[in-house]
Amino acid sequence: MEPSSTVKIAADGDVILVVGPKAMKLRVHSLFLKAASKPFSAMFGPDWKEGDEMTGRDGPVELPLPEDNAAAMKLICAIIHHRNEGIPSTLPALNVLEIAVTADKYDCVDALKFASHTWLRPDEHDMSDLMLLAASAYLFRNAQAFKEITKAMILTHSGPYLALSCEEVESAMSWKVFCHLEEARSSARLQLAEILLEGVNDSTVSCCHRCGWSSKYAYAYLKSLKEQHLWPTHLYRTSISEVLESAEKMPDPVPTEDSGPCTYSYKHCTPEYRRNRRWSLDRLNNSIGLCLHCVRSGRASASSCQVTH
Repeated sequence: MEPSSTVKIAADGDVILVVGPKAMKLRVHSLFLKAASKPFSAMFGPDWKEGDEMTGRDGPVELPLPEDNAAAMKLICAIIHHRNEGIPSTLPALNVLEIAVTADKYDCVDALKFASHTWLRPDEHDMSDLMLLAASAYLFRNAQAFKEITKAMILTHSGPYLALSCEEVESAMSWKVFCHLEEARSSARLQLAEILLEGVNDSTVSCCHRCGWSSKYAYAYLKSLKEQHLWPTHLYRTSISEVLESAEKMPDPVPTEDSGPCTYSYKHCTPEYRRNRRWSLDRLNNSIGLCLHCVRSGRASASSCQVTH
């Protein structure tokens, strides 16, 4: 008689997976596992002991999986067997990574594609959880989620990324991802500094007649950068999201000095620094985030990537 403690994902299943150190029993259909996973397909084939034992057997055969995570395997089996009532829409980040590790081991990532998509949203997670989710997206091979999660990490984290490392992340994802995150954040900060300093030479403020019109606005603009804590040296102590917000809100400067008389003063137009830099800031914001294809290939270079950046 089957023990009452067995989780009947498929009540008439022909296999009982005995999972984890506490031996959780999951009754499932071998046909569903074979369709979703190449390793399971091989195990239940005629060349393996488990497949041979199933031939002509009246009851289910047990398959011990003592090294696997029982909760993760239970959820994976529920998804494979279309037991939607047992599939949560949200999960703690560590649980998502545990599922990703198990799915990667048994090569059934594709079967979890749609379910995992909802778990990989970067909303309302602290930075440690985002690192766990980044590792999960890496294993799930979800390029969109990986870009969105790493974008959130690059925008909002101002400390070292290596401090967010843990055993679970290091076993799932290449250590080079930490380097890519640091490189991407440094690049974004440099681009931000360039966008902000370009305002000094705004073409709408140009006057070649040495009347001082251009100089007084350039000086006022530089003063405004310092007052708003947007001077380049300050960018390395502030998160990129805070800098973007401050740069977007920074009002156009009003010079306190007078310029000299100019024959072409009728051509002088009050510069619109804020409007002119908005496009550049939006473009930078949209470009932030790591490309999974580049990272997994080890290149992390848009020029050699197989997808359009």
